[in-house]
Amino acid sequence: MEPIILKVEDSTLEKMKKFYDSQMVPVDDKDLLFKAHAIGCDIIARMDGTIELHGQNAMQEAKHWSKKIAKELANLTTSNDVYPYHHIGTAETGSADYLGPICFVSCYVTEENVKFLKSLEIKDLSSLSNQDIVNYAKMIKDRLIYSLLILDNSHYNKMVQEGLNQANIKAKLYNQATVNIMQKVKQNVKVKVINQFVSPKTYFNYLKNEVIVVKDFMFETKAEEKYMAVLAAEILSRYAYLQYYANMTKSLKMNLCRGTSSTVDTIAAKIASKYGESMLRKVVKLNFTNTKRVKALLEDL
Repeated sequence: MEPIILKVEDSTLEKMKKFYDSQMVPVDDKDLLFKAHAIGCDIIARMDGTIELHGQNAMQEAKHWSKKIAKELANLTTSNDVYPYHHIGTAETGSADYLGPICFVSCYVTEENVKFLKSLEIKDLSSLSNQDIVNYAKMIKDRLIYSLLILDNSHYNKMVQEGLNQANIKAKLYNQATVNIMQKVKQNVKVKVINQFVSPKTYFNYLKNEVIVVKDFMFETKAEEKYMAVLAAEILSRYAYLQYYANMTKSLKMNLCRGTSSTVDTIAAKIASKYGESMLRKVVKLNFTNTKRVKALLEDL
């Protein structure tokens, strides 16, 4: 990869010296002002104001010191092109289903991973069958670094009982999954993306009492179309959900149904009738309006 060359003012040089102070490395060349080793990028600053940036994070590092490069990156992330650099994406499956858990996945992709995922030519996630999801998940799960969190309904209902709404719960788990993946990756990843489900202000307000908060999320709509890490996270979260769902079906000895339809109500009522109403706390999201309908069905039995 060719280095990025910048020409900066003396005032910028001074800012860079302070910024990279803890990452400086010894230099013998009298023409060099300093050398620094950041995560994924080596920085060489010359006395004449010339800056060289080497490494996979060179572009991301350069945007701090070049308005032109920062603008180019901004244009790229607002275009319809697939984002080509390494990044983190987070997604979930199950939040709209009365039965079953919510599965959160945060995924890290390298530039090579981006090329691979793009080559799969997955155009529309909503059109994929369950078998498609299984097939794609098996293709990607051993190639990528990811973190999976499964929130079963017994814990979900406990969090709701403690006063949290679903958006609040999602914010907490999105944040935790991303913290987990950052600890696994062990390098600075500047681009982190989720599909927007609330405003950024509301999202971060939900996390005000958390010890560690990922504060540089990008909130996008249809993020999976442009960010391969989000696409991969969507597939892996759906795969985890399907596995859990299959185990539920086997354990309850009953065919289940996703969503919030009247068919789901009937199934939930059958579960409660067979195993007792206390079982609902383990298998359904009690704060859904389905619960009132299920209880009405139980009264009629």
